[in-house]
Amino acid sequence: MQRLNWHKANMRVLHFAPEGIFKRLFESFKDIDYWPVDLNLGNLRKAVDITNITFPNESFDLIMCTHVLEHVLDDRKAMSECYRVLKTGGIALLNVPIFYIPTTFENPEYNTPELRLKYYGQADHVRAYGLDYPQRLIESGFNVELVTLKDFNEKLLTRYGVNKNEKIFLCRKGVI
Repeated sequence: MQRLNWHKANMRVLHFAPEGIFKRLFESFKDIDYWPVDLNLGNLRKAVDITNITFPNESFDLIMCTHVLEHVLDDRKAMSECYRVLKTGGIALLNVPIFYIPTTFENPEYNTPELRLKYYGQADHVRAYGLDYPQRLIESGFNVELVTLKDFNEKLLTRYGVNKNEKIFLCRKGVI
């Protein structure tokens, strides 16, 4: 994989549940139209439901959504909404924790914090993503590339709180 050159002047970035360190990074670029959003407004630019994104089609060059979809009841709707608002040629980073199981495990009957903790590993998760996760992204329209971080600068990974074993799903719209 070639190094990801994500920054360009006048780009629009949509960032769900923004991590502080990345929020500060994006806000430091004066030539980026940065939209940190979440379901609850808090200290963000706008309250946005990822299953009903209130922006027009093809609005963003980059979407970041890290460890959010495992909390969303209708993750496939959320994925399709991200695809809809991503510009052709744009990039979406839609990362989730991956369990090394063949298929994603979810059961709507596991609707208590205790059952979710038992089956999904966290009380507020609604599924455990399996090795079929990239296929879910593809079904939403994305071209998906798996990026590993083993060759990335260890110091930078530590600075940004990124686990070097994390799998990054680089999703593109319309262009491979």
